[in-house]
Amino acid sequence: MEKREIAPCLIGHPFAPIGRGEDVRCTFRALRAAAVSSTVLDLYGVSAPDPSLLAEFTPALATAAGAVNIFHLNGDEVAPAFKALGSRLPANAYNIVYPAWELSGYPTAWAEQLNRFDEIWAPSEFIYDSLRPVVSKPLHRMPLACDVVLSEFRSRRYFGIPESSCAFLFFFDLRSYSSRKNPMAVVRAFEALRSRHSMLDVCLVLKLHGSETAPDAAAEIKEIAAAGHGRIVLIDREVSDNDVKNLVRCCDVFVSLHRSEGFGRGLAEAMSLSKPVVATAYSGNLDFMDQDTACLVSYDLVPVNEGEYPFHEGQVWADADVQEAAGFMEALALDPGLRHALGGRARLKIRSTVGYRAAGLRYRERLEEITRI
Repeated sequence: MEKREIAPCLIGHPFAPIGRGEDVRCTFRALRAAAVSSTVLDLYGVSAPDPSLLAEFTPALATAAGAVNIFHLNGDEVAPAFKALGSRLPANAYNIVYPAWELSGYPTAWAEQLNRFDEIWAPSEFIYDSLRPVVSKPLHRMPLACDVVLSEFRSRRYFGIPESSCAFLFFFDLRSYSSRKNPMAVVRAFEALRSRHSMLDVCLVLKLHGSETAPDAAAEIKEIAAAGHGRIVLIDREVSDNDVKNLVRCCDVFVSLHRSEGFGRGLAEAMSLSKPVVATAYSGNLDFMDQDTACLVSYDLVPVNEGEYPFHEGQVWADADVQEAAGFMEALALDPGLRHALGGRARLKIRSTVGYRAAGLRYRERLEEITRI
């Protein structure tokens, strides 16, 4: 076979304000950091681009797929994607799929769609283990890239966060399966901290997204915030990607008592910004955090109930120890030096494992192997 050029085409939703959109954007930036040129194909072209993203990606936009393609799509998106591409996908192209998933067992129906590709990239060890029993094509562990670049800086005042408080941050999207993010566990951990130290200057910042899609759940969160007597700051409005990253920068500690994460981009971004993280010691986030770089919370495995996530039958996920999480939050609130030291180690860990340069070099190595196939 004729040798392929190394420059891949990244196919997906590069302008979508969702995790899968950020996956495309970060892969592009990681390749660039490793001196690999790539193009980007906006599969459906339905997302209105943020002006800064449009400026960044317009020179790389393609109208057709390339000789080597990396599809940032989930299993249920494969069939409609191939149909939408039609003749824009060369018959002899080498196609890679880079799927996300957030439970320990990958659905066999979606695995059949993944087997339509030449190879599969797993965004974390956790996803690799979920895919391995159900796919037949070559499978490679390829952790996603993560780094944070801010186009503008925001202050605490911009977000309504008390200037003097040790601010704990958690955000979640009600348009998705909020049971997986387990927001009430974070609230309970914060309440436990407050019960131990009622005079401690702390606050909990909750960034809510998609409240219009789940008004009952949103109303419950708003009631909780109102009952916090100014110690719970609720941000329930559309903000830009740059503002979300600034929100992380403005807070002191990121807390995630998730039940399961495929990768854990929010956690990685917080660590990239030198923020200490309190997180469930389970799932994809363990690719880039350990006991030396994060406060890892123990857990029990519990069944996934109907309605909490697709293909829940026979699945389990983590139920984090709320009191242990509160203990970590207490230690961090009382010791700024500990926050600084842990955040510094977290930043170095991200750079060496999933930072743009580290991830880009992994991509480059595999793509060079593909060109020799």
